[in-house]
Amino acid sequence: MTGAADTALTLLVEQAREGDRHALARLLVVCRPQLQRYARRHCESDDVEEAIQDALWIMSRKLGGLRRTAAFMGWLYQVVRRACLRYARRRTRFVGLDAVTGLHERDPGARDPELAAVLSVIISRLSPDLREALILRDVQGLSSEELAHTLGISEEAAKSRLHRARAHVRQALACALVGREKLPAAVGS
Repeated sequence: MTGAADTALTLLVEQAREGDRHALARLLVVCRPQLQRYARRHCESDDVEEAIQDALWIMSRKLGGLRRTAAFMGWLYQVVRRACLRYARRRTRFVGLDAVTGLHERDPGARDPELAAVLSVIISRLSPDLREALILRDVQGLSSEELAHTLGISEEAAKSRLHRARAHVRQALACALVGREKLPAAVGS
């Protein structure tokens, strides 16, 4: 930005911080192109627009708390970066049930398709956090460290979550194999 543009931006930020709605609207328009360029470098292509919308919404709500107007653009870029990271985590964090449901059909080494189908049902009934840990570790083969990083938790917490998921699967599988008619509705909730 040029010196005149910096001055104009600083003035808009100050006016918006003081509650001027027209200055805030103008600030949203002025910042959008820069945020788009920044987001294209830091987000997956599908998430750019959502990250920008999130950043502009956060800016409109929290601008009054900004202490220094000189830090405005740096702060706004960080908001966009965090939004991009949030969308990336959402994209990789949840594994669709189709990855579990047809598991026995894709595994040529599966010896018992009925057992695989029962396991698919049991896994699909785990709470989302337990199911996610189990699938990422045991189906997709992530290491404990990768699992913790993907889930955004400590390695100890990831191991604990995986242990609980496996225990629930063992318990539900034992119930199913003993001949109980009905599998537990949901486990790990």
